[in-house]
Amino acid sequence: MDEEKDIEQRIENSNTRFYKAFESLSIEKMEEVWKHDDNIICIHPGWEMFAGWTAIRESWARIFENTRMIKFFITNTKVKAFENMAIVVCLENIDTVTDNQNTIKMGVIATNIFEQQNVKNNYYNNEWLMIHHHGSVVANYIPPNISI
Repeated sequence: MDEEKDIEQRIENSNTRFYKAFESLSIEKMEEVWKHDDNIICIHPGWEMFAGWTAIRESWARIFENTRMIKFFITNTKVKAFENMAIVVCLENIDTVTDNQNTIKMGVIATNIFEQQNVKNNYYNNEWLMIHHHGSVVANYIPPNISI
């Protein structure tokens, strides 16, 4: 595998870790995929913009508290790597059950931006950490013909 493909694969692996952390509904696992910094951004579909790790962590905690189950089937993934940054755009095909037992199927176009890290510690055990997540709901979404 050439170096460019290897880097893209590691970035895709980081993107997958983000969705696995989301599916786990574990704030501890979500902490592992994000850079803990004041200059990071997260925009959930239909929500305001959150800036900085403290606000972003709280937004994830609220989502996890109100979600019984969530599953992702990621499609249409595009990866673009730069020197120490990477952009992943993908379609999140989502099945979720809320606390009040509502089942929702929805599509969200996501832009995930990762930054390559040189420091390894308890939180930064992943060489590519998320610094930006922006999700926008797809209007007139038609779920793929698969079970998530």
